[in-house]
Amino acid sequence: MRHRDPSAEPYEVTQFVAEVGTRIRLMRLARGLTQVELAERADISRLTLMSIEAGALSSRFVDVARLLWALDDVSLQTAMAAAAEDPAFQEAARRNLPRFSSRRKKALP
Repeated sequence: MRHRDPSAEPYEVTQFVAEVGTRIRLMRLARGLTQVELAERADISRLTLMSIEAGALSSRFVDVARLLWALDDVSLQTAMAAAAEDPAFQEAARRNLPRFSSRRKKALP
């Protein structure tokens, strides 16, 4: 796995990651959860949660997804549904999704 130098990231990426961390913290507080409680619900360590809330660029996407799932984040579900309705998304999906077919060739009679 290649590790990137956090100081080399574009400012916009750094700001986005910080904003995600802030929103997760606010969602946690709005639900009256401690860091320990949310970390347990998401099956991650408290240190990982602290790192994400602090906007660390080294956070794993799967850990952020686990947190959003544990928070039952409706906005994430809404965003995914909206993406599915986007015409550009639909066209890309039609063109780029693999076509599945049976691996076994049926014998001709």
